Amino acid sequence: MVSKKGKRKIVYEGKIFYWFVRANDEGMLRIHIISEDKKTYLEYPPFDSEVPVTPSYIRRLLDEYFSE
Repeated sequence: MVSKKGKRKIVYEGKIFYWFVRANDEGMLRIHIISEDKKTYLEYPPFDSEVPVTPSYIRRLLDEYFSE
């Protein structure tokens, strides 16, 4: 089970994922996406640091990941 504090939830193809934006060890902002069962953990750089990350953008990242 994933800690939900500070994370946003999205349902993608019937599965629950949590996502959040946080700086990595080098101080660079990264988008983190993790499945509820912790089997999938993705990390992406934001498209543009000036543009807010939206659920539709997270859905697009998941589309790209699962289409590979």
